[in-house]
Amino acid sequence: MKRRTLIPLHIGICAALLSHTGSAKAGSPPPAPPLNEVVLTGWLHVDDLAMDDVTVEVEVDGRTWQAQLSEGGRFTVALPAEAEAILRFEKPGHLTKEVMVDTRHARIGGFQRRDRRIRFAVVLEQERHMAGLDYRGPVGTLSFEEGGGCLAVAHDRTMVPARRAKQMVF
Repeated sequence: MKRRTLIPLHIGICAALLSHTGSAKAGSPPPAPPLNEVVLTGWLHVDDLAMDDVTVEVEVDGRTWQAQLSEGGRFTVALPAEAEAILRFEKPGHLTKEVMVDTRHARIGGFQRRDRRIRFAVVLEQERHMAGLDYRGPVGTLSFEEGGGCLAVAHDRTMVPARRAKQMVF
């Protein structure tokens, strides 16, 4: 009698494994980027969790485009190697943040054959909580070390009085 209960158990486990394997293939990550790209995956957080009016602007070599942002705040950007980029995060009523990305030296060292992927998060603060201050410049820099290609991360959260210049209408 125990044999009969074990057989359905084994069949159930095998079926569960096969169905899990099939669903993993369907939801697998996108194919690896070409060797001349660096892929950034980020998560954006805002207090009200509403992403419908958030923009993620990417500027590379004088060209600007907007990255797609999911309802959960996730975005993915593929940048060319040997380039400098600025990522700008904006939401009405929140302080704008910029992150500089320098992909030069991304293929140096043991990283020549590896996918270069960077994962990070950005939190946007509400202006009303920042006492009339603004960020002096980019809040972060992501780059690769010249000697070995390792990721180098720098933060600068220096605050300055916000510019309140308004246009004069005549």
